Amino acid sequence: MKIEGAVVTDEGNVRSGNEDNYYLFGNYRYDTSVSKKREKKEAPARQELAAVYDGMGGEEAGEVASLTAARFFMPCRNESLRVEAPYQVKCANEAICREIEGRGGARIGTTAVMLYLDEGKATCLNVGDSRCYFMRDGMLRQISVDHTEAENMVRMGILDPAKARKSKSWHKLTQHLGIFPDEFALEPHISETITLRGGDLFLLCSDGLTDMVMDDEIAGILGRAKDAESAADMLVKAALKNGGRDNVTALVLRVCRATLWQDIKKRLKNVPGTVWIILLILAAAAIIIA
Repeated sequence: MKIEGAVVTDEGNVRSGNEDNYYLFGNYRYDTSVSKKREKKEAPARQELAAVYDGMGGEEAGEVASLTAARFFMPCRNESLRVEAPYQVKCANEAICREIEGRGGARIGTTAVMLYLDEGKATCLNVGDSRCYFMRDGMLRQISVDHTEAENMVRMGILDPAKARKSKSWHKLTQHLGIFPDEFALEPHISETITLRGGDLFLLCSDGLTDMVMDDEIAGILGRAKDAESAADMLVKAALKNGGRDNVTALVLRVCRATLWQDIKKRLKNVPGTVWIILLILAAAAIIIA
């Protein structure tokens, strides 16, 4: 099974710099002076990572936080993910806190949403309000959880989801990377593990997209796009058209169906060696008899 990945990041129509960053199968925006960037890359559905980071702090500081996060998170195995991924969160958070201390205490931070891929399965982990969506058979659903005051009030039944978007608490984060451990213990959300199928789509994005483009429009774009690259491009263009008030990053992953020959090779690869030996002996015997 192959994963087709593409990412587009843009400073938007208002901001003078881009504090977002991403990680796509080993690639990230290492030169933060480049405010607009697009990449595409394919990879097998084995031990890979895709992520989006939305930096905070202004005056290039948010870019430092998101870049630090992009350098700290790495792929990991399914069996160790629920231990190793939170440890990566801890290490990235500590690194950003060291940056804060080195800057004389001036606060910086970043959200983080990651999709860990391993052996045909995917699991999302997030801290903050950057999102991960999963689409199968035309149905879109969010598998990350927004760490905001508004989302907490929705979960408690205090706020209606529609009113939450208009609330002053919509962008008030309850956690993000860049919080000192003695102030708050980070509790990243880890989604259920999804067994991949051909045609599955994942979208990881910063709030510069979700503030400008509603979920139904996102679903429509993902459904119409012919590939991951065109989907990411169309999503960012929609955010810019609708206002582009923030940096916007859209990273799309598409699970490609295996061809018949690829499926045959996979099945043959799983045949035990003893079976091959028996088949060779039988073939040799048939040739001798003939």
